[in-house]
Amino acid sequence: MQPKNFFQLSRLRAFEGLCLTARDLEDEQSYHRRNLQRHVLYMHGHGIVQGLQVEIEQRKDKYVAVIQGGYGVTRIGQGVLLADAVAVPLEVPRQDGEYMLWLFHVEGADEAELRAIFDTAEQSAARVKESCAPRLHGIDEDQPDAIALTRINVRLGRMVQVLLPVPRAGRQARAAESYLKPRVSDFIRLNKSVVQNLFRTAQLSELDLGALGFFGSLVASEFLLIEEGTSDRVLYRSAGSLIAYAHDFYNPLPRSLERVEKFKEFVRRVNAEVPGADQGDEIWLRWFDKFERLLQPLTKIAEELEKTVEAQR
Repeated sequence: MQPKNFFQLSRLRAFEGLCLTARDLEDEQSYHRRNLQRHVLYMHGHGIVQGLQVEIEQRKDKYVAVIQGGYGVTRIGQGVLLADAVAVPLEVPRQDGEYMLWLFHVEGADEAELRAIFDTAEQSAARVKESCAPRLHGIDEDQPDAIALTRINVRLGRMVQVLLPVPRAGRQARAAESYLKPRVSDFIRLNKSVVQNLFRTAQLSELDLGALGFFGSLVASEFLLIEEGTSDRVLYRSAGSLIAYAHDFYNPLPRSLERVEKFKEFVRRVNAEVPGADQGDEIWLRWFDKFERLLQPLTKIAEELEKTVEAQR
């Protein structure tokens, strides 16, 4: 969220005889910077544009975040460049909970560029140096001048990286491509395997309509995911629709495998908690974590059917 009136632009109005001050020159720079930031934010969004992958390593009794070089945009449209990979020591927070590793935009006086102050013997830095710095903050703390890199869970003095998507910007690979999309693709692939194997048995003879509807939704979603750059929002909504079809398919299945019976209950719960279309991405992201947990039991079902379907004919 941007600070109040951050993008309210005001530029210098020059006229003959105007006495310029240092603040006038700063205001003129600020006008152009904020105009550019506004363009970047509304045209390309905020988050990681390229690179900036993070891997948390434990070296002896210390934790280190290895951050790859890359570029991103803060919540106020400020571009941040990390030219080369860095290894950043992390202090384990005293309080357990979930944290976010941020990459902050940092500005400071460049002491290598000192200039004399008129009519005095003093000097002052005549340039502002821009850089970046990673810092760890609580998950609920908003950092408008930083880029979210990765979530970290802290428990009993240990740090574990949480592989959930963070905001991404620009036309490069989105969070959808790097995290969400493979999970939805796995859900489609595994369910297609289950349906195709069950069609080889007599179990679906009275469930043709529901089965065909579910299988049709899987195929349609598969075509949707062919397009690169699928937005997170589209993937969230696709996963929600697939769960509804999965519920209608699995719920009336005749009792067969014990794993399927347990899976029915999992699907019922996840389907009951699908967010509404007007809910924000943060709510959808929390729901998607439950959607992803279906993949492990679904994998077991697909594997077991592959081994036993011939005997069920």
